[in-house]
Amino acid sequence: MFVFVCAGCGAELTIPLSQVSLPVHARQQYGNGVQLPVLMETGTFAVDPDPWGGPWRLWDEIDPGEAEARGIYAPVHALSDSTIGASVIAPGDIRGTG
Repeated sequence: MFVFVCAGCGAELTIPLSQVSLPVHARQQYGNGVQLPVLMETGTFAVDPDPWGGPWRLWDEIDPGEAEARGIYAPVHALSDSTIGASVIAPGDIRGTG
């Protein structure tokens, strides 16, 4: 079990959590008429292996080899240049934050 804590003061920020794989629907935005399932079940967390969020780099700024290494073979508007390894936690599992 894992508990996320504040790096500054050591206060516990989550309930005890078990690590699971990132769900396959993590990047899905539309459910084709069906409501998408909850991303993370209560009591679990996952680590996102891909960068997500800003800063963004436009397709014209990216070397084709770099995009291919990330599994992207067709042009997209932009790619995230953020750090990898973001933790994904169900909002209800967070404690002591404002």
